[in-house]
Amino acid sequence: SPNRPKVPVVPRGDLTVIVRQDDGSNRIAHEEEEYTFACELRNSARVMSNFAKATEDGPDTHWQLRGFIHGAIILSYSALEAALNEVIHLHALTSESLLDEAERRVIYAIGQENLMPRGESNTLQKFNLVLRLLSKSEIKTSDPAYQNANLVRMLRNMLVHPLPGRVTTFVDTDDFDYSSQQQIVKKLRSALRLKKSATFPKDVITKECASWAVHSCEKFLHAFVVASGVDIGFLTASSLNK
Repeated sequence: SPNRPKVPVVPRGDLTVIVRQDDGSNRIAHEEEEYTFACELRNSARVMSNFAKATEDGPDTHWQLRGFIHGAIILSYSALEAALNEVIHLHALTSESLLDEAERRVIYAIGQENLMPRGESNTLQKFNLVLRLLSKSEIKTSDPAYQNANLVRMLRNMLVHPLPGRVTTFVDTDDFDYSSQQQIVKKLRSALRLKKSATFPKDVITKECASWAVHSCEKFLHAFVVASGVDIGFLTASSLNK
């Protein structure tokens, strides 16, 4: 529609405005700095995971270790959310975008959460919607990269929006399957190689889980970068950037 406002175009990177004064000298009149978070959060998640690996659980270190594990899980998925916003920024708001006005408007609306198909509102689904709009192959929900990142999403949500609960930890019988009590344990059983004795949170919020969460989110982001051809400004292959 001719009356529909265009998507705003913003510059990328830092901006410095220099003006010439009457005496011929120059002065800085205005400065702007662009800030992004995806790489920072990704690296922070790695730091948390590495500290978790290096910390032995004990009376003086227990809560420190738990903090590292929680941090790794939460930050790893937050990095994905930040990366999505930066991809939307690149393709919808900057002059470097190769999309036409109609496509830019759609991606901008996704970023504003004003145009999401019903049932496609989480971050991973939004990544696939961007791929669809770019006429690229989507990351299939059956792909291990998608499935593991989705499990991290579920676990992250449980930590960010926690609910109290109750779980059986001992039954006087040898054949009781403790791991079948909680949905999150059943979903994570294969990914984390959990035993029949596993319960949440005791056997889920572990060093191994922290490492898996970071790796899973990085693998999904790399799959998106490969599929889309988008340069998000930092290396995403975990084998290249540790």
